[in-house]
Amino acid sequence: MKLIAQSENIENIVDKNSIYVDKTEYIYNLTKQYDRVFFSRPRRFGKSLTLNTIGTLFEKGVEPYFNGTWIYDKWDQDKYPVLHLSFLEYSATDLDAFKKNLCQPIRDFAKLNGITDYADDIEPSNLIRNIFTVMQDKMQIVLLIDEYDRQLTANINNPELYEKFRICIRDFYGAIKGKKQIKFMAVTGVTRLKDESIFSVGADIKDLSYENDYSTMIGFTRDEIKKFYIDYLKLGVSYENNKSLESVTDSEIENLLDRMADYYDCYCFDEFNQNKVFSTYSVNDFLRDIYESKTVRFGDYWFDVGGLPSILTNYIASFNLNEICQLLTSEISIPYNDFMNPTSLIDINKNVLMCQTG
Repeated sequence: MKLIAQSENIENIVDKNSIYVDKTEYIYNLTKQYDRVFFSRPRRFGKSLTLNTIGTLFEKGVEPYFNGTWIYDKWDQDKYPVLHLSFLEYSATDLDAFKKNLCQPIRDFAKLNGITDYADDIEPSNLIRNIFTVMQDKMQIVLLIDEYDRQLTANINNPELYEKFRICIRDFYGAIKGKKQIKFMAVTGVTRLKDESIFSVGADIKDLSYENDYSTMIGFTRDEIKKFYIDYLKLGVSYENNKSLESVTDSEIENLLDRMADYYDCYCFDEFNQNKVFSTYSVNDFLRDIYESKTVRFGDYWFDVGGLPSILTNYIASFNLNEICQLLTSEISIPYNDFMNPTSLIDINKNVLMCQTG
C-alpha cells in the first residue's frame, strides 16, 4: 500500500512511493492555454505542490517522475530554467530583511544559469530587471511565486508596514510585467489579487481563482479520493465495522465518504457553483490517522496545524468579533462580483475573507 504524501515536492512523493493524486491534465491545459496565471486558495490546500509540479515538468520533463500520470505521453514543452520564489519563507516583519530574502534566491538562480554580468541591487525590482536586461535574447525562464500575499496578509492590522510591503511588491511585479524573458509564470496566494495598485501592474496575469475549468485543480474531488485512496477507505471501514478488507462493500465506502464530506468537503472555487473539493490536508491526515491508530476519528486536522492564516487572525483581532460570530448562525450569500472587484486587503469584505481563507 502506497504511503500518504507528507511533502509538497513531487520528486519526494515519487521517490518515497507516496500517493500522488494526478492533477497533470489540469497543468497540461493550463500551460497550453495561458502564459501567466494566478490562483488563490486557503493555506495547506495544495498550492505549493501544484507549483512544484509545474516547475519540475518545465525543468526536467516527464522522466522519471511522471511515469503513469496523465501527462506522461503528452507533455511536449522544452526545458526551461525555473525560478521558484516562496514568499512564505521571507520576513513579514522587516522590509529590509524581506528584500534580502527575496534578492538572494534571484542571485542564486542567475549564478546557476551563468548570468553574471548584471548590475547588482538591493531592491528586488531593480535586481530582476537588471538580470532580464543582460539575459541572452533567446533565453526564457519559468517564474513561480508562492504565497505572494504573505507579507500583506500578515500586516492587515499594521497599515504603515502593510503600505511599505505593498509598494515593494508592486514594484517587483511592475518589473516583471510583460517581460518576454518569462516563458510561463504562475502566482499563488490566500487572497485574490485585489489590491488596486498590484492588480494594475499585474494586469497581464489571468486570474483562475474561480474559473470553472480549473476549480478542482487544487483540492481533492470525491472521485479522486475514491480512486487514489481506496485502500485507506477500505481500511477505515474494516476497522470501524470489525470486518475483513475483502468483505468491505462499495456502499460502506460511500457511507464513509459521505461522513468525510460532512467534515472536509464543500469548498467551492467555481463561479458557477458546480464543483466542490475536499481539503487536501484534512483528507491526508484523516486517512493517515486511520492507518496509524486503527480507528476512524474525524478531527480538526487543518485547524490543528495552523490552517487558520494570519490574515484571519489579525482581522479578528482588529475588528468587531460580533460580526464574525454572526456568520456562525446565518447563511451568507456573496455576489460573484464581490470576489472579482479589486479592493485593498486593508478594506477587504469580511465575507469574502472568510471564503478565501477556507
